[in-house]
Amino acid sequence: MGISDAIPDPAVAHPYFPQSVVLSGGTYLPNDWDVVTLIAVFGAGWAAIMFVTLLIVKEINPSLKKADRALVLWFVLCGAIHLFFEGYFMYNHHRMASMNDFFGQLWKEYALSDSRYMASDPFVLCMESWTAIFWGPLSFLTALLITTTSPYRHPVQALVSTGQFYGDVLYYTTSLFDDIYKQRRHYRPEPYYFWFYFIFMNGAWIVIPLCCVFSSMRATGKAFAVAQKVEQGKKKL
Repeated sequence: MGISDAIPDPAVAHPYFPQSVVLSGGTYLPNDWDVVTLIAVFGAGWAAIMFVTLLIVKEINPSLKKADRALVLWFVLCGAIHLFFEGYFMYNHHRMASMNDFFGQLWKEYALSDSRYMASDPFVLCMESWTAIFWGPLSFLTALLITTTSPYRHPVQALVSTGQFYGDVLYYTTSLFDDIYKQRRHYRPEPYYFWFYFIFMNGAWIVIPLCCVFSSMRATGKAFAVAQKVEQGKKKL
């Protein structure tokens, strides 16, 4: 990538890379909230959701293990982000550059690390739509199944976690493929946007879903082992 591609051109009317990207929604409207305020309000909102969730879980199932409580919080957080935040993008993708409400400004800030969100990129739009429609509601269902210690908890948990992991892997690799092989970078040159926004903020949907899948595989294996012993015991009678 040439040095000129890594230096912002002040003549370009938007802050996204590549600077030749055509933004959805026509005219770009700059955010009027500063970054710290956006992130603080966003974080406070999710903290409030998790606090209320924890109170509800303790009321419904006070004996639920701490690890399972943490997973309930995780899946409720996922459900809220998938259904509402990513659902917002699905609904407004064609006009994102001009959206200036709270979620719109959050997306415009995040898109500094991935301009595909400002251009109705087919992969990102399809991936986010699938996530909002399916993994959002199913994340809430998984949280409910964990809370009620349902026998269907692990099949659904494994399904949702596999989908999250697979989607995140594709999300990373398609962007990096464009960067490495096509010399088309979707993030700004400042390291903060790539390492914090793009890598770190999405990394949780690699690590935690993998742990959930392995946990569900282990639980399923134990259940089948018990079932096999019961069947063998019946045959001996």
